[in-house]
Amino acid sequence: MSSLTRTALAVAALLLAAPLAAQNGPRVSAPAPLPDLTGMTSQQIYELFAKDENRWSREPCSFGAPVLLALEAKAPRPVPIRRLRLIAEALCADTEERFADGARVMQQVRALTPDDPATGMAIYFARRQGDAASVLALLGGLGQKEIEQLDDSDYFAAGRMLRTHGRGEAFDALALQWVDEGKLPFFDTDLHSPIAFDALRAAARAGRNDLVDQLLLPITSPGNYVVLLTHREFEPFWPQIEQRAGPNLAAIGEENVNLTRTRLINAPEDRDRFSDAAHALHYNGQFAEAIALAQRWRDRAESGKAIEEGDAWALNIQAYARDSLGQHEAADAVFDELAKLDPEQHNWLVNFVINRASRLVGQGRWEEGLAAVDLARTVADTQGTTYAKMIVAANRACALEKLGRAEEAVEELSFLRANVKESHALAVRGLVCHGHRDEAAALLLTGLRDPEQRPVALEAFQTDELDLFYTASILPQASDLPPFYPELADELARHMRPIPEAYIPQASLKRV
Repeated sequence: MSSLTRTALAVAALLLAAPLAAQNGPRVSAPAPLPDLTGMTSQQIYELFAKDENRWSREPCSFGAPVLLALEAKAPRPVPIRRLRLIAEALCADTEERFADGARVMQQVRALTPDDPATGMAIYFARRQGDAASVLALLGGLGQKEIEQLDDSDYFAAGRMLRTHGRGEAFDALALQWVDEGKLPFFDTDLHSPIAFDALRAAARAGRNDLVDQLLLPITSPGNYVVLLTHREFEPFWPQIEQRAGPNLAAIGEENVNLTRTRLINAPEDRDRFSDAAHALHYNGQFAEAIALAQRWRDRAESGKAIEEGDAWALNIQAYARDSLGQHEAADAVFDELAKLDPEQHNWLVNFVINRASRLVGQGRWEEGLAAVDLARTVADTQGTTYAKMIVAANRACALEKLGRAEEAVEELSFLRANVKESHALAVRGLVCHGHRDEAAALLLTGLRDPEQRPVALEAFQTDELDLFYTASILPQASDLPPFYPELADELARHMRPIPEAYIPQASLKRV
């Protein structure tokens, strides 16, 4: 195999190791013009390609696709180059929001290299088209190699899309099928819990009591047990769930801390495992320990390395833990440090500038919050999902209303209404901030009565007390409305119960 082919394959492998959203980093607004490729030798084209190994994915339309096409025409073994060229064409289609074209290109990739079909990208394009049948077919057809390579972000995004398109039961049934077929151990460890959770939902529908203990075993996050103990679809299994969770979720919280700590000990340089360990401490109400763990990581000699997303999530948790202890100025400093990073260099920064803005608005710091929201908006407009943009819109709508500038929030409210199926919680927050309580209650009632919308609508009723991640917020919640709307309260009671007092998470009870 030539060095050129090895280089192309290595770049392709690097590309496919990350979710597609992570590849869509900053675009060069004015790409340098290409030389005449027809008059260049294969070595000259390769040198042009290799001069900046990431340019082909940053500029897939103007550089990646045409350069790789020219290289393919002159390569002694064109198939690997063709594969990379097709991936560049798919990235170009994504950049230009030609998702159907991207899906067709990925079909060519799958036909060209069936042993390495880039399933994650194929799922991405099917999802962006709203093609639920194709997403299910792709997931259902995963071979063992594809199972081993399935990224958790692809799984979560596919699941959310399928639920909003009324195919959630089919998605759950597929998870249960994987468990029945003994495939769960072959998935990435990070997917064991979410797949088991979805399979448990299908098992409850099917009356599969024989699987309860097996499926609960990989589920260790206290946040998951809040859902398991409140959503009535899990009611047949509540006795087993309560036993595993323990009073105030202390038993499952301790198990989660021990599990994530052990995984970190086994790979002490792994930033994601470090982040998981910090989250586990926070979710268990061990706020001081979460802060100390994050601080020890920051103080390491390796902290001089470029910050990565795993580091940022742990710093995010450090800030939330400081809030839980009433140390708000120290929490401000952590988020302000993250906000100084360049989003052009860190395309994951959108999560953290949004969390910073949400925190400030949720604490009633309207002027500071609005400034932070406007910063978050500049990042979310280019890098954020619809859901991320809804967070920005809801926070901006609430901040503007509190500052006496409600008339400036018309666009935000329109955006929230148009995308309510993506998040009832955020749409309701923005509407209620502006006094539209009747409209918000009607949207929730419609969502609960519609099987397609119900899973997302139910998410809106997780009270602030039971949210183990975010800092406590003074903004309105969907759970504020049922006492004033009996029809909504009756419908909600069909699908959800208040968490039994004995199982209120200890993390909630320990917050200042």
